[in-house]
Amino acid sequence: MPKFLIVEDEANIRRQWRGLLESENHSCQEAEDIFETLEVLIKNQNDPEDFDLIILDHHLGSETGLDAIEAIEQKVGKGYCQYRVVVITGHSNRNLATEYVKLGSIGHLLKPVSPAQFWVTIEAALERRYIYIEQREDWEKAYEVLENLGILESVDKLRQVNVEVNEQYEILRATYEKLLEELEKSKGNEQEIGEAYRRAAISLNKSPGSIDSILPFIQPFQYKEAFWKDIENLFQSDRLGFYILQTYLKRIADNPKSLPIKLIAGTDNYYEYRVGSAFRLYYRKDGNVISLERFGHKKLQEKIIKYLREN
Repeated sequence: MPKFLIVEDEANIRRQWRGLLESENHSCQEAEDIFETLEVLIKNQNDPEDFDLIILDHHLGSETGLDAIEAIEQKVGKGYCQYRVVVITGHSNRNLATEYVKLGSIGHLLKPVSPAQFWVTIEAALERRYIYIEQREDWEKAYEVLENLGILESVDKLRQVNVEVNEQYEILRATYEKLLEELEKSKGNEQEIGEAYRRAAISLNKSPGSIDSILPFIQPFQYKEAFWKDIENLFQSDRLGFYILQTYLKRIADNPKSLPIKLIAGTDNYYEYRVGSAFRLYYRKDGNVISLERFGHKKLQEKIIKYLREN
């Protein structure tokens, strides 16, 4: 589920927006001013689950949402607010709205905010973030796996299928390069960008390939049968996610101590790791040994965590 930061100086309004979001099981945190906003964001940098959207009121006492964005860009990271902010103002002002758009705002609401207006704007903002940011990042992560192809030669099981595996990766390369061409031609048109990503994903899912290409990437770990079944399902349904996982597994193997992991409450040494924008890897740590337990879309998060607690 998406994660939200609500920045509003009036506590009753924060409670109202939080109530709407939590009624749909979304995760929320609050801040009443710029100081608290920076405190929350800096602390959240150690959390694998980043904020998907910041719901930002323009009026923050003696300061403004514009001041907040400037402070965030300075203290948290340049570009952090890009395609992440939904601004809420008390009056209609086209010039003000334009200022926020230039700073990365992807939604604008006018007070008083009705629940219907709230949800239309939030859902549209999440969709725009997905189109402009998350899909781009996912394809970039999937493409990174091409840099690690040299490890294929070290796995005996793959020698007999290396031709097929290499053809599979060449398809990934060609699909990604064609996608970049189409995105360039779209010239920022939102509908055309969305269509380009959709066509690329369909093309990749229909391409030939072998699930064995993941073997070198799981070689450093132990893994459970349930994890392998998850991978089989992923290979059939979402090839892009299959390649993204390979890149992240290589990162984990190279430097496991740097993982932005989250201990799953109510379990013994089970951890959750965010993989791309949509997937979660679940594993168990016993000393230096990592056992891959499950892998799935974030929509399956509650179901998978329930499984881990019961097994």
